[in-house]
Amino acid sequence: MITTIPTQYRPGFARIKRLSRAEFEALKSALEKAPIVGGLKELTSAVVQQVPSLKRKEIEQILRTLFSLCVLLTDEEESLSENIATLSNVMQVSGRPELSLTDEEKVEFERKMEKLLNIKVVATSAKVQQLRLEYSNTFSDAKIFTDMRPIFDEPANRPIGCALAHTLKLTYHEGSDHKEFYVVLDAEDLGSLKKVIQRAETKAASLKSLMDLAGLPDLS
Repeated sequence: MITTIPTQYRPGFARIKRLSRAEFEALKSALEKAPIVGGLKELTSAVVQQVPSLKRKEIEQILRTLFSLCVLLTDEEESLSENIATLSNVMQVSGRPELSLTDEEKVEFERKMEKLLNIKVVATSAKVQQLRLEYSNTFSDAKIFTDMRPIFDEPANRPIGCALAHTLKLTYHEGSDHKEFYVVLDAEDLGSLKKVIQRAETKAASLKSLMDLAGLPDLS
């Protein structure tokens, strides 16, 4: 049951509330025509060019909010219209100007929400996004720093040679935390890592061809 509006979703609800009729119809039409894609960023990219009056950030905020509701309402026993009515009531008593609704705005807001949440691609992309986040650790970024370190036989003498070392920095998400760790690699390790990545790409291509034969879209 919806009892409060989490901070991260307030901008999305506020923007949906402020959508003009033209903006709403353009967004609804773009979503209805959008292909089934893999998540928040992909769906945003699929519709952003079709709704020039909205910035990419605004569309992403709206979709993030819709995704959260799709996930929340999956196991709800009440109907969609009942849950939307509860949501608008919570907004009315939130005490936040950007979320407050007059009686007329409440009717219009509920109409917008019901139509948006009934668009198939929204529910499907929300499921894909949820599956992505169910992994305990998810990749964020990677960098490799390469160092040349001189080797001395005696501190006062010139180096007798140098050693190359590579440091792999991996950043990842663990729940809501952003973490990182470092691994030192040599030339042989780099080769092993490259082979592992190439093997994964080969397997992915093979599985992708099977998906294409079966007519299944790639939602990854």
